[in-house]
Amino acid sequence: MASENSFLKVEDLEVIYTSGKKIVQAVNKVSFEMKKGETLALVGETGAGKTTIARSILRILPDPPAKMLGGRIWLDGQELTALSEEEMLNIRGGKIAMIFQDPMTALNPLMTVGDQIVEGLMLHNDMTKEQATARAKEMLETVGIPAERSVEYPFEFSGGMKQRVVIAMALACNPTLLLADEPTTALDVTIQAQVLDLIKDLRTKFNTSMILITHDLGVVAETSDYVAVVYAGRIIEYADKRELFTNPQHPYTHGLFGSLPNMNGGQKRLRPIAGSPPDPTALPDGCAFAPRCPRATEACRHGVIPSVEVTPGHFCLCCNLETKADRQAENAKAEEITETAADAAGELNTAAAKED
Repeated sequence: MASENSFLKVEDLEVIYTSGKKIVQAVNKVSFEMKKGETLALVGETGAGKTTIARSILRILPDPPAKMLGGRIWLDGQELTALSEEEMLNIRGGKIAMIFQDPMTALNPLMTVGDQIVEGLMLHNDMTKEQATARAKEMLETVGIPAERSVEYPFEFSGGMKQRVVIAMALACNPTLLLADEPTTALDVTIQAQVLDLIKDLRTKFNTSMILITHDLGVVAETSDYVAVVYAGRIIEYADKRELFTNPQHPYTHGLFGSLPNMNGGQKRLRPIAGSPPDPTALPDGCAFAPRCPRATEACRHGVIPSVEVTPGHFCLCCNLETKADRQAENAKAEEITETAADAAGELNTAAAKED
């Protein structure tokens, strides 16, 4: 059972996908909790399992090929994994809403945007058509779209305006939990900032908890309270935002920060994470990041990797945590390797130019 202070609790969630005779291990024993009103960011590379976690909470996994092998999920004391499909229909859109990554495919092109909001309102609330229409226009106004545009179709809106419509649909029934899956990926930078500000304002206005799925650490810094770093279907580091940004522990988390440009320092080149994510149909034993990790030892490649509480509330799935001196040495070595590679590439280009 979820703890008294827990609003959302996910316990030992495990999800696979089948592809022919292969089994993709998408989510591997993921557990976390959230309190009411908090925002948790799920961060990681494409294919890490972030969206699958969110879809599992909403129970909209495509079955087949997806299958939830184990785990339990509670929302506000109610076990979602014990509900029937009919009971979940009242949860989706009512208590839990989702902002999908691509607004172009999230809207029905054959219905006006107003009718699409009205449909959800009438399904989850005891409203007449007139009341639902008035509420739909109010929600459009809330996200900065004139109410008279409710009779227009999705193709008549820009990408940023479509995303605003999707947000209005998601929040129309005052859900207690909002799942935002890369809500700004398809938008240009200026519109991204506007949409993020809108989500933050509406989350505060409606006291909505949120799970934000992203690979953009700038978006995390702007919107989240807590951060869960996801790699190969596991949460490998979890902490509140300030702690994670100032004291990252896992080598993969360091790699994410090292891949960001530093506008204030003397950094000449970015330090990308070496290698590629593991094949999810054949995950390595031990730590899945070990083949790419500069600090990996033999202990990392076998058995179960322990979860270490670095500071209160800051957990890291690593058996070889570094000291501050280790981190400085590792950064210096990474910069040296990057500069050496860059110099070698420059020499090759110069030699090629002379030959021409």
